[in-house]
Amino acid sequence: MKIKNKVRNFLKDQSGEFGIKQIAVTVAVIVIIGLLIGVIRGNLGTWVAEVWDMFIEMIKNLIS
Repeated sequence: MKIKNKVRNFLKDQSGEFGIKQIAVTVAVIVIIGLLIGVIRGNLGTWVAEVWDMFIEMIKNLIS
């Protein structure tokens, strides 16, 4: 019985700043950032190739 009360009192003392909503929002932001990084990594090669081709075309147009 004492252990149960100690745990209950410990949890009451640890309420602090973070609530369930703040933790959920933090987890959601981390997941969104992870998804964005995954998309960027997957398309990075394509984007670099497109930008490179665009620059080459601009240089060709300036030269000719």
